[in-house]
Amino acid sequence: MEDDGMTPSGDSSDSIDGVVNPRLSDVFGLVIRQDEVDFVVPHLHEDLPLYLDPFLLWKSDRAEYRSLHAAILSFVDVIRIHVIEGRIIKARALLAEVSEPSELGLGYAAGNKRGSALGPSTISAITEMIAQMPQLETTGLDHIEMLALLVPGIAEDRISDLTASVIKGWLAQFTERRCEDYGIPTLKYRLTTWDADRREWSHVDANLPYNPTDGSPVLLVPLDMLRRLPWINYGDYYRSTYAPLVLPPGRATSAIAKKEVIAYNHAHFDIVRGYVAEREKNAAACGPDPIFVPLMLSTIKKKVVALAALPTGREGGADKKFEDLTFDLLSSLLYPELDLAAAQVRTASGAHIRDVIFHNDGKTPFLNDLRDLYGARQAVFELKNVAALETEHVNQLHRYLDNEDMGRFGILVVRTAARASVQRNIVDLHSSKRAAIICLDDSDLNLMVNLLDSGRRPIEALRKKYVEFTRRLPK
Repeated sequence: MEDDGMTPSGDSSDSIDGVVNPRLSDVFGLVIRQDEVDFVVPHLHEDLPLYLDPFLLWKSDRAEYRSLHAAILSFVDVIRIHVIEGRIIKARALLAEVSEPSELGLGYAAGNKRGSALGPSTISAITEMIAQMPQLETTGLDHIEMLALLVPGIAEDRISDLTASVIKGWLAQFTERRCEDYGIPTLKYRLTTWDADRREWSHVDANLPYNPTDGSPVLLVPLDMLRRLPWINYGDYYRSTYAPLVLPPGRATSAIAKKEVIAYNHAHFDIVRGYVAEREKNAAACGPDPIFVPLMLSTIKKKVVALAALPTGREGGADKKFEDLTFDLLSSLLYPELDLAAAQVRTASGAHIRDVIFHNDGKTPFLNDLRDLYGARQAVFELKNVAALETEHVNQLHRYLDNEDMGRFGILVVRTAARASVQRNIVDLHSSKRAAIICLDDSDLNLMVNLLDSGRRPIEALRKKYVEFTRRLPK
């Protein structure tokens, strides 16, 4: 980062302490609803399991996107020409600038957002592939995703990295525009990006949002560039093209080492081109993937039946099965009103406690009231597979809420309705600490499914329980 004396146009003193899996919007106290914007609201601690897919640029109706795709191909073609004309060192130096842009926060890294550059072995493999394939002497690749079918060390993550590295300058401009639109604080940074006109890497300055914990820059990425796997990918090629052509019928599902498949592809480059042409022909079926995909109603119904059949307690792993089923149900039933933040395990007084935590952006009047009344930027669901809810279970959740900055609203998910004595304890906690705790049981989960089945929103079941809670409060 180059500090030009600028200060953030907002105050980062609103720390992310206490907020689980914080997003950029949480840091600066902004309400940016993911379902209302055209970019990914970045998570600051972990990557999102999505990749930039250059095929979405290629097939786009937008000239701007097609121009970005052309810039990506220009980079690969410059590498090809340097190799063909014997400038191997220059080609490798250009490839060495390609890295995973940690500013985007995309991929499958768990617990961190560290980026990594192309390693020397992968760089050598790319240049050697070009040098060894006579088909590339006069013409380049139509899609950079073909590298994953021709180079052992290239997979979908590296295709995304290469795409992001080349178009980083455009992503910076997109980010600046969205920061102006939504009032996101920024600092000035210098980035390395590809200059297609000069056919070299160059530097651009940009005012970008930042992570206040380490000062690192953040880039926003359009939702319509993202997929979980590139449309042209090795796994699809193997299943749809290589295995049917090369393997005998009895071995069609066998796993052949990628090194062998790539050797075949080098010798039969026309097969690779044929596969790519088929993917182009079916481009209409290729679209961006959503950040979260809720379960189908039929699957949800099966999980509710499985949950109802579970015994209470821990025997036979019933508690873990309950947690897994409940997590799946809640994350789908409450979407999109509540966005999943995390599932985590904590301990209290020697007890194992499983939480499911959601971001609350106030997408309904009820949820907005929870933010206003209880500071509930997040909603904590504590999962307990017990025969009867006890006062201590309530106290455990209350102590957790009382010590955190996520708000004073929590939900206990249990198997049967809470006894009157437990309900009185919940009311007492509200009277003394202004904390709200509601209880969901198997019947409430069934109600949520029935609401979804009838075309209504399951969040209404949560609102119903909250209304019942407020009616028990002293007048």
